[in-house]
Amino acid sequence: MPSNHRGRTRIRGAAMWLLLLELRTPLITLIITYSISVLGLVLIPGMTSEGTAYHLSFLDAFYVVSYTATTIGFGETPHPFTSEQKLWMLVVMYSTVISWLYAIGSVLSVISDPAFRRLRAHQRVVNRIASQKLPFWIVCGFGGAGSQLIRFLDQSNIRCVMIDSNQARADVAKLSDLTYELDILVGDVAEPQTLVDAGVQSALCRGVLALTDQDQVNLTVATNTRILAPRVPVYACSGTDANTRNLRSFDTEVVIDPFRVAARSVTQLIRKPCAFALYHELVDPDLNHIDVVEMPPEGHWVICADGRLADTVVEAFQRDEIPFCLVSNQAPKDKSSVTWVQGLGTEARTLRAADIAHAAGILVGTNDDGDNLSILLTAQAQNTQLITIARRNKPTSEPVFGHGHFTYVLREGRMIAQEMYARITTPVLHQFLGQLELMPEALVQGIIQKLHARLGDQRPELSHFDLVLDSYNAPGVLPFFHTARTPKLGDLLIDPSFGYPTMPLICLLLVRLNGDLVPFPGEGLLLAEGDRLLFWGTMGSHHRLQFLAQREDLFEAVLAERHRVHSR
Repeated sequence: MPSNHRGRTRIRGAAMWLLLLELRTPLITLIITYSISVLGLVLIPGMTSEGTAYHLSFLDAFYVVSYTATTIGFGETPHPFTSEQKLWMLVVMYSTVISWLYAIGSVLSVISDPAFRRLRAHQRVVNRIASQKLPFWIVCGFGGAGSQLIRFLDQSNIRCVMIDSNQARADVAKLSDLTYELDILVGDVAEPQTLVDAGVQSALCRGVLALTDQDQVNLTVATNTRILAPRVPVYACSGTDANTRNLRSFDTEVVIDPFRVAARSVTQLIRKPCAFALYHELVDPDLNHIDVVEMPPEGHWVICADGRLADTVVEAFQRDEIPFCLVSNQAPKDKSSVTWVQGLGTEARTLRAADIAHAAGILVGTNDDGDNLSILLTAQAQNTQLITIARRNKPTSEPVFGHGHFTYVLREGRMIAQEMYARITTPVLHQFLGQLELMPEALVQGIIQKLHARLGDQRPELSHFDLVLDSYNAPGVLPFFHTARTPKLGDLLIDPSFGYPTMPLICLLLVRLNGDLVPFPGEGLLLAEGDRLLFWGTMGSHHRLQFLAQREDLFEAVLAERHRVHSR
């Protein structure tokens, strides 16, 4: 906290120094003008009505000059002026008014100076952050990932402080449709003082999210945070394996590689479409329903990509034994194990060489959105049944990709935001997602069908939430542990307010107090104090379950109903 105070003092001092520097000449001019004017009035003799000569005191002279300079004009005091005094007052009048106009003009010039305005804006933001009363996360970079994540977190009532070096992006951020006023610092996020100004050393800072498009900057943010505030967790994105290893070498809490996330998503869509649909419904707050893509049972894939995305996708396809043909100008790392067509996917002959007419799908992932769209249109002209996966590089291209009717669009920023959102809001969700990759597709499909059966014809908004069976979150359940009526998982799913039906909820994961994980636990499983449960279902059921867990009388009624039904 002392460092943050010194930072605020430094900013205020810089603003005052800039103001005084620009006003130095006008202030000196005013002082000299006033001094000469007052001295002249003191030295020039006046005349009383009786004809006695007198001299104004310095106080009277300063008083006369003051109201003359400000054009108030109270009159001649204490006696009518002589001709000499009037001549001198003419000099005083014009010189002081001109001096004031010069000074006021200089003040306006300083105030309108972009550097001074930026400094003052920075000072106001730093002061707001210092007076913050609610927890917040520091987001470094307002690109595709940063903007999406700030919006996602706002939906969960989590506040953020944003840092970006680009004034244009900061101006766009000010127009964000959030439920609170976003604090935006414009500065070099790689500088330690910028992090200090953003509140990294505040007790309310919950973490730093390094989301710039430069790996070295993200690495610098992580190292600076680790030294400035060792207790603050750092979540960083990394575009290379070397940078990822560097970040993990000093125990960075979360490191997300967007290329590996993209490769995992693509292979999951192809091999496990139900798991893919469930995954994205859970990690994306904008999705509130399940859409399972029907994948063709056989056929090879055409991959039109280059660079690191091509390398990671090829590696993932080989690992999952998905047949493919790579179309690229760059040779793959291991040409002996990859079917490769050298050329541009934008050319029909190259796609024909990759046998696009008999392909199951195409993945387009070049660094240019125009080329990606061209490849997709060329491929669809030769095979109208293709599953299409497109990479969108620039957020400004979203209107085109959004109306392209592609099976799946790889949005790098959104994928990073989804991964970080899941880890920030519901840590147990990340544990479930790790288990989801290992689960058989048939099991995931059965869980989705089970929830749909409980929903019936309704299609309400779905959400996930966790519940800890402790004295704070479930005081109504705790008294029944270590008794003959030990609660079961199914007891938590009974709605006591509508004739005891089963609520449209599914328990995705149970985490025991000792750390054991039970994915998709059965509803007959006995619960224990300290269990953490991850549920998925309707928002209304979420609220009813929380209400049930708080009320001992309601939960006792549920247990009594269960006993009555089983005793028939």
